[in-house]
Amino acid sequence: MITTKRFARYWHIFWQLFQADLLVFWPQLWDDILNIIVWISSLLILSAYIFPLLGIMKSFGVFTAFALIASESYWRMWPTTFEFISDLDGERAIDYHLTLPLPSSLVLVKSIALYAFKSITFSFITFPWVLFLIWNEVDWHLFSWPKFILMFLSICLFTGCFFILLSSIAKNRNNLRKIGLRIIFPLWFFGAGQFPWQVIYDKVSPKLAYILLANPWVYAMEGMHAATMGQQGFLPFWICCRGSAYGFFFIWISGNYTIDAAFRCDIKPLSKKPKFFERLTHLIERQANNSGV
Repeated sequence: MITTKRFARYWHIFWQLFQADLLVFWPQLWDDILNIIVWISSLLILSAYIFPLLGIMKSFGVFTAFALIASESYWRMWPTTFEFISDLDGERAIDYHLTLPLPSSLVLVKSIALYAFKSITFSFITFPWVLFLIWNEVDWHLFSWPKFILMFLSICLFTGCFFILLSSIAKNRNNLRKIGLRIIFPLWFFGAGQFPWQVIYDKVSPKLAYILLANPWVYAMEGMHAATMGQQGFLPFWICCRGSAYGFFFIWISGNYTIDAAFRCDIKPLSKKPKFFERLTHLIERQANNSGV
């Protein structure tokens, strides 16, 4: 049983590790935002203003816009997984995190929380730009802010857990390309981000549509579109929330178990602590002492 004193110590260590990661994140923020804006703008201009001239439905631009807002968090899994695996293959700074008086599962929770924080930060800044590009196309009578926020936060947590699972599957950088081609790309292309699930059911094959329901990204995309474009033509929103929750817990349990087992079997002792970690340890201990923990 975790006592209040132990919980407070865990929280101090957890927060200091989180802040240390933010020190690396902030200098890169505007560079990453510029990349995202260029990427989203290019796709949205084509989807909202060029493709309808070729006969595609007029609302395709709005459909694509909200899929892109969620997909930014999804596609961040690949570089994040690469960074995570690169550390495991290289300097293994995470080994030092695991020597701190903190459960290894909380080290993973910190990584997930940082991933979700980055996704929320990027979307908070890019969302107004997306609305600027498609403002006249959005039917605000159908848009639900509470549902949008709920689904977006669940997507951020889902993708944060998913990158942990992908890291445990890939194990090294050489396998990462296989992970992208065999898992990340197929899940996204058949994840209802470019077409409504109902279209597959009505126009292609009901059997295929039901098979696609095994893809957790379908629930994320259908839920996002139901929240922003109205319920008609999409899976029921609360079913999507339930499907996302089931996917979240399954991926969290699978990823946590596999990568935690890898940690226990493959932690390398540090012959010398980097100066950064020495300062971090000193800061953690000082704050803990000051708070009486």
